[in-house]
Amino acid sequence: MIDQANRTFICSVVFVDLVGYSKKSVAEQISLKERFQSLLAESIKDVAVNERIILDTGDGAAMSFLGDPEDALFVAMNLRDAMRSTEDSAGAAGRDEEEGVICIGINLGPVKLVRDINGHPNIIGDGINVAQRIMSFAKPGQVVVSRSYYDVVSVISEAYAKLFRYEGSRTDKHVREHEIYIVGESDDAFRQAKLGLENRAAQTNPKGRAQNQVGVQSGTYRINALPLPEEDMPAPKSFLQDTRKVMMASAGLGVVVLILIILVLMRKPQSPADPSPAAATAPGGAGQTAANAVPAPVAEPAKPVAESAKPNEPAKTETPGSQAPSAATSAPATGAAPTKTEPAKIDPAKAAEPAKAELPPGTLNLAVVPWGEVFVNGRSRGVSPPMKNLKLPPGKYRIEIKNTTFPPYSESVEIKSREEITVRHKF
Repeated sequence: MIDQANRTFICSVVFVDLVGYSKKSVAEQISLKERFQSLLAESIKDVAVNERIILDTGDGAAMSFLGDPEDALFVAMNLRDAMRSTEDSAGAAGRDEEEGVICIGINLGPVKLVRDINGHPNIIGDGINVAQRIMSFAKPGQVVVSRSYYDVVSVISEAYAKLFRYEGSRTDKHVREHEIYIVGESDDAFRQAKLGLENRAAQTNPKGRAQNQVGVQSGTYRINALPLPEEDMPAPKSFLQDTRKVMMASAGLGVVVLILIILVLMRKPQSPADPSPAAATAPGGAGQTAANAVPAPVAEPAKPVAESAKPNEPAKTETPGSQAPSAATSAPATGAAPTKTEPAKIDPAKAAEPAKAELPPGTLNLAVVPWGEVFVNGRSRGVSPPMKNLKLPPGKYRIEIKNTTFPPYSESVEIKSREEITVRHKF
């Protein structure tokens, strides 16, 4: 709720002042402040953490209750009675009479939720300003409320209506008139306010109540940032509504597709002129060569050039640097049984070509600011960011990066197997 800026809330503000605090020594101020903070933490323990903001004013505290106005009434009455007990014990022990005396003012008015210079929750507006003026009209040990607060709370129940006593009109230092009411003593009203607060606390999230217990630490009252209530929390975005996730998924899918295309291109198909075991096995004499070989019917499917050869002509296949027999076979010149021929020798230069094409690719890392469309040899490969790298086969490439606002940038790189090269550019 504290993150909802530029919103005005109508809330109950309780302003508390420790009487004679500035006249005490530092040791006495620390002791009094620790007792006050302990009693304050006990009074607000059942108020939901997302329904109140408490500010340390130095010689007291300012508490804003965004929920039920009865919460402010209970906290004020409970603090008054608790500090009065401290005052009685101080008098019995012979200590200062004003040791536990406080003045309390309550107002119902508009405030805005902001953050102070340290990033902590804070409130500003007429609601808290008037609460401080109302507190200044209270005598030591009194709880005074404004007319706006009285008009709201007095109609809740009969016990509350009998609790207040009209005190008249007062003028503050800014010549502003305020009608004030004194909060009297009423066990029925106190029990009703306490019971209502406990019932509301029981209906809240137990986790929220556990967070609500955090209050006073190391003698300094600290207010944690208030979490958003469940009804104010933004609904989680679906996957398609989250633009960042969609872009990342698209980039990842594009990289996968690109890798698959590279792998397909690297798998060079076998040349039709390459000999195969089926083409190399044919009946014939040991002294026969491909020049006088006669095609055999059983070997015709394996002959890559059989379709283009004329009938009754021997089929020949040639490869650069060597002459290898095709799938043609010749009938034996004599009545000897057919024998298998030896596989033709393969040119080492030819055999080395597939091995060279299957070398592992290199990596092209991209560092483009703020963004740019990446072209490799004139072909678009994606936008970086989110794309961070490309897998490219070994070779020389022309890398070009284009941004619609700035002139394009180009660079020539040579990618080697398993090598990483980084292209950096800032538009």
